[in-house]
Amino acid sequence: MEKNKRYIKKIKIGNYDELIKIIQGKSEECDDLRDNFIFRGVENDEFKLLPSALRKNNINKFIDENYTVRYRVTPKNVEEYNLITGNNLELSKGFAMPIINKYLKQINPNPINSSPDQVNTFEELQIKKELNVLMKFLNYADKSGLKIHVKQEIRELIEHEINKQFTSNSIWPDPNFYELISLAQHYGTPTRALDWSYDYKVALYFAVKNILDDKYESDTKPNNAILWAFNYKYFEVDSSFNIWKPFPVQYYRPEYYSNPNLKAQKGLFTFLVNDLENITKQSFDNYIEENLLGKLNDFKDKNGKNRVNLPENEKAFYKFIIPEDIKPQILNELYHEGYSEEFLFPGYGGVTQFIENKVKLDRLLMKR
Repeated sequence: MEKNKRYIKKIKIGNYDELIKIIQGKSEECDDLRDNFIFRGVENDEFKLLPSALRKNNINKFIDENYTVRYRVTPKNVEEYNLITGNNLELSKGFAMPIINKYLKQINPNPINSSPDQVNTFEELQIKKELNVLMKFLNYADKSGLKIHVKQEIRELIEHEINKQFTSNSIWPDPNFYELISLAQHYGTPTRALDWSYDYKVALYFAVKNILDDKYESDTKPNNAILWAFNYKYFEVDSSFNIWKPFPVQYYRPEYYSNPNLKAQKGLFTFLVNDLENITKQSFDNYIEENLLGKLNDFKDKNGKNRVNLPENEKAFYKFIIPEDIKPQILNELYHEGYSEEFLFPGYGGVTQFIENKVKLDRLLMKR
């Protein structure tokens, strides 16, 4: 059973109108959330607030099979990561430096004619994977003549990314990569960004749209969807907080001008920024609850005051639980209000998708 969270309030809703009243502050549950919160829709309550690059082995599908690194292996992490050590890997002295592939499995302790990238931690290995995929996205998009706004130092990594060095005071994601990460994320490449929207109805659409999947009627249904609301205004900390250690919660809104989908969806992205020794694999909500709000003394301004301090009665998150059986009703209401594919995905494709999906939704409502 999920334990109670001090900074996260769960609310199970019964219908669309009830949800709207709560978010607009017309109930006793909370004040109006529209000014200080951003929103994210999740179609299955078992899905965590994890960026796509950290979901299982999601990123491995985008990495060449021969992408290898040399890593310091100890008896402890052999057990922790279920590494295959083989007969030739000697750990009795405390560590070894084998070559491992993208699946974190040792493949050759003494490679011949091999010069792999070298990393010191598994966290850095994860960063190297993400960087590898980002450079592929930049490379092939650029070759296709697509416009990507990146600094020259990032563009130079297209041919030499394998040699990008990280030091003990490096951070990830590096702000110079935010634009590239945001673009890649929006088009399905796994990254360390999480998608949010300023518009709660946009997020609500993405929470319930799975009922339009072709296999929805025959598949086992998830129990609930989730609409997350995150109190981002309380975590807006500028660079003067600490010039040597960026505040771990960062936001980025790409240019809407060049991305009509993102403009229509009023999208932005969040990042959890860490140094190489402390790259988190926690979900976004758990990190905020435990590592930030749970350790406020670690985040002081130059005058020694806590930079983030939620009022006693305020929450960092609202977690709206949406039962599966009311998803069709919610989507129908959203369609009537213009939150449909031709609005969220501007262009001929969005119009065609809406025509098809409207028929699916009408049939589903008739069955209910």
